[in-house]
Amino acid sequence: MSLSALLVAALGTTLLPAAAQAAPRQPPAPKVERVSVAADGTEADGASRTASISGNGRYVAFYSDAENLTEGHQGPYDWAFVKDLETGEVKRLKNSMAAPVISDDGRYAAHTGWGTHGINVFLTDLSTGEIKQIDGRGFKYSASSPAISANGRYVAYDLQPQHPGDPQRVEVYDRETDTRELISDGPPDSARDMVDPSISADGRHVAYEDKGTGQVRLRDRTTGSLTRIDDGTPSKVVEVSGRTVALNSADGAYVRDLRTGKVQRFAGKGAQAVSPDGRQLLYRDAESDVVLRDLRSGHEVTVGHGGARAGAIADKGKSVVYSSDATDVVPGDTNGLGDVFKWTAR
Repeated sequence: MSLSALLVAALGTTLLPAAAQAAPRQPPAPKVERVSVAADGTEADGASRTASISGNGRYVAFYSDAENLTEGHQGPYDWAFVKDLETGEVKRLKNSMAAPVISDDGRYAAHTGWGTHGINVFLTDLSTGEIKQIDGRGFKYSASSPAISANGRYVAYDLQPQHPGDPQRVEVYDRETDTRELISDGPPDSARDMVDPSISADGRHVAYEDKGTGQVRLRDRTTGSLTRIDDGTPSKVVEVSGRTVALNSADGAYVRDLRTGKVQRFAGKGAQAVSPDGRQLLYRDAESDVVLRDLRSGHEVTVGHGGARAGAIADKGKSVVYSSDATDVVPGDTNGLGDVFKWTAR
């Protein structure tokens, strides 16, 4: 008897061919939950969209036409909501005309609303209910496009003078010192508008667009430096992190590494968001699928079908929020309206 036969007899087993061995273990499927429902699970009676998420993945801020997500009186412009995914509580932001942006701990939300003589930017403290207009320029100015730092201390926004001959400028409000800092510098021979700011999680970097030329600039608030960061073609700012900035141009999306200057291009894609650590890019492809890409490894995963915005990535790319009109994302979706969903990798 051969040595192998003796071993088989002694162990009381048989040698299995490689094909019969166990298949590689597959990773668990991601979890998807619908965010735009009331605390008791009631479906929204209006469409919901344009969501952002806190850094820990617990709070989601979004815009909705729904009137049944919270109890009590709803004002004519109360269209922004913040949901606590741990408790299910939904809070409606008073005087909120567009989707809010939210701090990492879910305490502060910046949003636009009606001021005394126009549309202004407000900061709501969700723990106390205090609402404060932060652009602070009085009746001759309006403001829009708020972006908030991770700790809720800094809010960048687009300041819009009422006189059409005066250019739009980008400012940053400091909540702790109650002061405002001019970020954008217009060219000396022009009155071109500077618009659409994005602020990094630590509040140090602010990217914005020259509306007249499509050039994109980056202000380092620590050093004061101002750098052009587009690729030489008219571009739109999507989101800036401490390491990278995501932009869109006519040719598609691209991401610039702010330390090395290296540019990664994604032809035919539309950048939606970049993670706070600059490693993950969320883009929308030609089929309107929302795809999460690891910028280092190139690994991609389809999150869902729909759209997303800046601030949609949390927890180092493990959590993403997006909106979709699809009715088969989760069971029981019967309202026939667009909803907000949270995708979580497991």
